[in-house]
Amino acid sequence: MSNRVEENHIFPFLWMRGEDESILKTEIEKIHECGIKAICVEARPHDEFCKEGWWHDMDIVIAEAKKYGMQIWILDDKHFPTGYANGLIAEKYPERKKTYITTTVADVFGSGGYQTLDVSRMLRPTIGYWEIGNPVDMEERANNKILAVVAIRCANGHLFHEETIDLTDKVEGNYVNFELPKGQWRVHVIYKTKTDGGNDTYINMIDRESASTQIEAVYEPHYKQYKEEFGKTIAGFFSDEPQFGNIKEVCFDAKLGKPKMPLPWSDELQQMLEGKYGTEYVNYLPYLFEETEEKEKQLQIRFDYMDFVSKLYQKNFSEQLGDWCKAHGVEYIGHVVEDNGTHSRLGMGAAHYFRAMAGQDMAGIDVIGGQIIYGAPTQTRKQMTDIDGEFFHYALGKLGTSCGQLDPKKKGRTMCELFGAYGWKFGVRDMKYLLDHLLVKGINYLVPHAFSMAEYPDIDCPPHFYARGNNPQFPYFAELMKYGDRMCKLLSNGLHVASVAVLYDGEADWAGNHMPMQKVCRELIEHQIDFNIVSRDMLINLKAYNGKVEDNVLYINGIRFEALVVPYTEQIAADFVEFVKENPEFPVIFTDKLPDRTVNGNNLETLASCEVVKLASLSAELKNKDMFDIAVDTEFKDLSFYHYVKDGKNLFVFLNESAEDKFTGHVTLPLEYKVKYYDAWKQEYRSVENDSTILKDQKATKVSLELEPGEIAVLVETEGEVVENLHRSFAQQRNECEKQVEFASWNVGKVRAIEYPNFGETEQVETLELISFKDPTFSGVIRYESEVELDTAPAEAYLYAEHVYEVMKVVVNGQEVGKCIRPPYQMDITESLQAGKNNIVIEVATTPAREQLKGMRPPFDFNHETLEPTGMYGEVKIFYNEK
Repeated sequence: MSNRVEENHIFPFLWMRGEDESILKTEIEKIHECGIKAICVEARPHDEFCKEGWWHDMDIVIAEAKKYGMQIWILDDKHFPTGYANGLIAEKYPERKKTYITTTVADVFGSGGYQTLDVSRMLRPTIGYWEIGNPVDMEERANNKILAVVAIRCANGHLFHEETIDLTDKVEGNYVNFELPKGQWRVHVIYKTKTDGGNDTYINMIDRESASTQIEAVYEPHYKQYKEEFGKTIAGFFSDEPQFGNIKEVCFDAKLGKPKMPLPWSDELQQMLEGKYGTEYVNYLPYLFEETEEKEKQLQIRFDYMDFVSKLYQKNFSEQLGDWCKAHGVEYIGHVVEDNGTHSRLGMGAAHYFRAMAGQDMAGIDVIGGQIIYGAPTQTRKQMTDIDGEFFHYALGKLGTSCGQLDPKKKGRTMCELFGAYGWKFGVRDMKYLLDHLLVKGINYLVPHAFSMAEYPDIDCPPHFYARGNNPQFPYFAELMKYGDRMCKLLSNGLHVASVAVLYDGEADWAGNHMPMQKVCRELIEHQIDFNIVSRDMLINLKAYNGKVEDNVLYINGIRFEALVVPYTEQIAADFVEFVKENPEFPVIFTDKLPDRTVNGNNLETLASCEVVKLASLSAELKNKDMFDIAVDTEFKDLSFYHYVKDGKNLFVFLNESAEDKFTGHVTLPLEYKVKYYDAWKQEYRSVENDSTILKDQKATKVSLELEPGEIAVLVETEGEVVENLHRSFAQQRNECEKQVEFASWNVGKVRAIEYPNFGETEQVETLELISFKDPTFSGVIRYESEVELDTAPAEAYLYAEHVYEVMKVVVNGQEVGKCIRPPYQMDITESLQAGKNNIVIEVATTPAREQLKGMRPPFDFNHETLEPTGMYGEVKIFYNEK
């Protein structure tokens, strides 16, 4: 494959619906203006996908990509989510439809002698009268087949005893006749079906032949059409949220035992269960649907079932697609649904995040729909769905980058789909924070969501970046993308430095109670202890991950861990316990308490020597053991950091994730050499004051750091080189100026983005007032023009605006000085000022949100949000020093 793939760190979705050629060419030109060198084309949906109309449009896209030196990724289905296989299941392979097992039950109370049960009526779901008439494929339902009939003894309430009786061999025709021992029982009729589950037009992820339909329907037609472009202009394929889809409900709690939930099934899965349990496996099946009092066999079968289905997903879907791509000279990337723990569940999930990523060439996550909100890291919020802020803020980014950094196949690469479905009010200012949040977690490839060519306003998951010329902030978005590309390149082709590893909680979530891993992640992040999330598969198969335990230190793919932290879990796999047993000197720390039992083994006593630490004391205990990397002299829970080594040099990224509080303090870095400050927005290096000190009995350097809310800083090891310009904080720049000048009045004009720059008439005002007070539905660009007179050209000067909603461009004496997209709205204008009169123009671009109030909104609301004002107000001054 061409090395050019490594240069493309940003490839936004380009939604294609069959637009005119001129519109298609214009959109690609606008993407290129952003400094973006790749795109991911997506049928949204395209009626002619993989047909003549699609090839016609793809010919145009490929020609334009070649013109601009861009590459193309192809989202691998006609519509979201991946697995529809462009309708080929329904059209050609009905026998390849998803297969499920599900159950209907009959309760038998008391000693009633012989009983007769009409099982023919139980090979379908029970429904209420209000559900009569719902569409169902009755012809296919007639093929439903009994897998087992098993009675389970009732205990108390909703609980059952782990005592079962297999009645399957007593089924004759439509009936089963049986006699049960005294007591209360529930008889399960467990049957196989292709109708009584989720969407039956999708592939079966755990059946190899069914999953291959995705290749036949999408991958092979593109290869046939564009074979010569594979590995050149065409970089590869993108899977978007492939999932088990065993239920139609959109939910995050699709765990075993969820009432009335059908379960994925295949012949190979049945063979695996028979291999483990023999024919007795049917006696365990009720425990997939019912809760038991003893919780022994229940935990066992639930663990094994999820272990098997996740391995089959890995082998039959993820790796099958990845192997095909590798054989055809392209790469395979994408992401699954990670939300609120779904990464280890059924339904919208893929059962095990790391296994789902196994066939892909990059790790992948997405952050859309308000999942991460600046200033609200821990709140459960109402967005598209209920958002567990703690998971998204503290765990999701690290989950993705851990996979990218620890799996050798990924080559340190982690992609994030971002920005989509945040709404029109989500502007470049907030995009900058979200991007920085991901960068400080180690994300280094971006898929912005989305460039839509539909008529404005497209109600489909805004914001849309260009929006047919209607987004006032598009020029600022272009600058954000150039910044993002620089930062992604900076954080690529190196090695992350961590202190400890955190055990992935997927297996813990399959069965039994557990502490979600985000609890541990939060404790570590809030105390500036960096980590990776490691999976059980990595630990029990270290060689496959370039791993080892040496001198009581764990290494995985070059990353060093001084300890492994295990979030509390009721049960733990026996092969994990074997890892502990084989490495008795390597520190394994359990939070809150040890597991209560093992699964697939009885060697729990091995863990007795492991340390147990309360979650609230974890960071302090790790620091007492010198298991940390940097030191911060000011307690500040919202200070995130990332340590990376590239080309032999250390670099550190710091981000103040507070929306309200400034961070002021000193950070001590484990470096013998000094560091310099890198401003990736301005692309310049500046010197910082370094003090030599000691950290963990080693030479270190201490640096003073002041970060405004939302501000990011990059410190890079210098190895003695000299950098002339001194870095000063925004507040220092203003405070060290002896003079300041205010503006007497402003000429104010405004224009919609599509009509820019024709501002028309202006209004002179002495006091700035918010535009939204007078024109509450205006969205566009607001132009503020004024003059100041200076006796001499200044030695240094800074324009400062107290409140801007929400991005600004500054022009001084006809020369554009720059763009500012986040607070503080402060800009160095020294070089543009002169003695005498100076013309100052500030252009403020809004989001498109307010003009949606004119009736441009979609006919649905999944949440309600306040709107920020528009315009500039408050203190606007020039701070300066004379020469």
